[in-house]
Amino acid sequence: MEIIDAHVHIGRRHLPMEKVQGVLDRAGVDRAVVFADPESSDIPGDNEYVLEMARNTGHIPFIYIGGNAYSQNRPFPHLPDPGSLEPYRGIKWHCWFTPGHDFGGTYLGMDEGQIHDALTEPRMKAIMDKVMEMGIPVNFEEHFDVTVQFVDLYPDARIILPHMGGLNGGSQRILAAVGHKPNVCFDISLAGISEGLIQEFGVEKFLCGSDYPYGSPSWSVDRVRKLNVTEEEKKALFSGNVLSLTGLE
Repeated sequence: MEIIDAHVHIGRRHLPMEKVQGVLDRAGVDRAVVFADPESSDIPGDNEYVLEMARNTGHIPFIYIGGNAYSQNRPFPHLPDPGSLEPYRGIKWHCWFTPGHDFGGTYLGMDEGQIHDALTEPRMKAIMDKVMEMGIPVNFEEHFDVTVQFVDLYPDARIILPHMGGLNGGSQRILAAVGHKPNVCFDISLAGISEGLIQEFGVEKFLCGSDYPYGSPSWSVDRVRKLNVTEEEKKALFSGNVLSLTGLE
């Protein structure tokens, strides 16, 4: 059974592939979805590194768009040209609109109308049109109010909420708001997973992920292995769902 970690950060200077590969190998991970780390001082350079390493290793590259939630660092003056998405199999969208992670009480400073305008302005619309044309997923991490509007505004986009929505406003709040939306699924990095959640929302909603280096690939894999579900369901959690989302089935 192939095991894919759906949430792994790499970087030319701070998280070189050879170091990360050793961690993945020890966890029994065959492949990973890889993207730049938000704490990198050179995210554009690390986006290129992600592509280079994916070509060399068979890992699945996502382009990073956003900033560092732990600082005021926003390295991009504007959203990238939609054509720049083409070599990638998905987007890691991280705190572009939001100044920090939303654990359930962060003040955003934008009302509903302002959020709508931000999510539908021409450059954003062009990005999302390209996403839907390519059929690639967006791993989306923003404030709760931004997340809910984004899900509703782009129902044909494949949206992955990391940490089971834990930093998009809190897991329980996010699951209640968008958990049953057909275009939403969740990676379980740094979050709990249970047979009850799988039964309620469906096994197709969840991806095994670790958020390395913030989480442990071994721990994430072990949690899925210990679930009292069928082998087919474990196969979906470990690899089937992420391969379907990225068009690599």
